[in-house]
Amino acid sequence: MKKFNLCTSFNYLKEMSDEFEFRNYENIEEYLKTVEGSRYYHGLYLKAVNHPIRRKMLEKVNREKSILKGDLYAYMKQNGIEIDENTFQYNLDFLVKALCIKEKNENDEVKYEITQAGKIIEYL
Repeated sequence: MKKFNLCTSFNYLKEMSDEFEFRNYENIEEYLKTVEGSRYYHGLYLKAVNHPIRRKMLEKVNREKSILKGDLYAYMKQNGIEIDENTFQYNLDFLVKALCIKEKNENDEVKYEITQAGKIIEYL
């Protein structure tokens, strides 16, 4: 197993607080098996589910089980969430990165589906 370089990672985390450089590992799953990876993921997960905009997104995706990106954006706008497309995309990406939802491409359309981790919204 490759070693984790804490000094390099800390500097990177300071620059981008919700990002991590995974070059020292084969993939994210390998990194998540480490203590550092577990801490990183739990922090990311808590940020994902505790944010009000992302929580609304999770609620809708969970209710629908699968939803088109455009339909989710329209839902957010209809429910009084003032959000531009860039902020919307950032929050979607955050939920995907936190493994709360997964992205699927079907017939040139982007859909989002709830994951087991994202079902926590049922209890919040």
